[in-house]
Amino acid sequence: MTTSTELIQDQIQFFADNGFIVLKNALTPSETIKLQEWAQEVHDLPRTSEVPWMPYEEVNASGKRVLCRTENFANYHPGFDNLLLGPRILHILEQLAGDPMLLFKEKINYKLSGSGGFAPHIDSTAYTHIKNVKHLTILLAVDAATMTNGGLEVVPGSHKTEVPINAGDNCIEPAWVKQANWMPCELQAGELLVFGSYLAHRSGANRSREDRKAVYATYNCAREGDLHEDYYRDRAKEWPATHMRRAGEDYAAGAIRYGFGSPMLSIACGKQLEV
Repeated sequence: MTTSTELIQDQIQFFADNGFIVLKNALTPSETIKLQEWAQEVHDLPRTSEVPWMPYEEVNASGKRVLCRTENFANYHPGFDNLLLGPRILHILEQLAGDPMLLFKEKINYKLSGSGGFAPHIDSTAYTHIKNVKHLTILLAVDAATMTNGGLEVVPGSHKTEVPINAGDNCIEPAWVKQANWMPCELQAGELLVFGSYLAHRSGANRSREDRKAVYATYNCAREGDLHEDYYRDRAKEWPATHMRRAGEDYAAGAIRYGFGSPMLSIACGKQLEV
């Protein structure tokens, strides 16, 4: 099986109209197996005070602390470095953005069995404080994503509207969420979803018995500059990895900027949050 990075005009127009697009067969079967191996390698990275990658925990449905995600790992993992900064993905994004792209940030959400969901939100709320630019994000399905195991839902065309954000928690206003037309984006392993930073999306808890991982990488236009280091410098200060938190330190500003609507907030209250 081969993969293609050339998009047709209908695909580019669909993305412009809807704010997202799913690309089947983004990876070959052998590449998907590699992706699964790499994601587990990142999951298993050591957590000490010296490491630059950023693991975050959550409290799952059983009340146990488990790994929720890891950020800032591409520069330290050759496989992900080649994949996320390689010509295949960058060419797809350039066709959708109309500009060359640079990696802004990257994460793996683990969504282990029993892990929590993410409240309805738009991503720009967590990005534009670094620089007020638009971003494109890819979601590479490491494992199949369904509505049972906490797959993503989107509101097509919401990137063209003024989605109301609640200042108290940085998530979408409940009244808007209730009336919106939410569409499941179920993916098979190796499939790719691309969406913009103003698209409304959410995902439920993983109520299945199987773990599900997903790689997210966010990009900005190259003409805006390389912002990767700026982003993670601010994040490390305001919302450090769970094992790097200091007793008595106030991380409220980081929680509202980087943790909003996510299972990461469950660490502070000691129980899984409903979204």
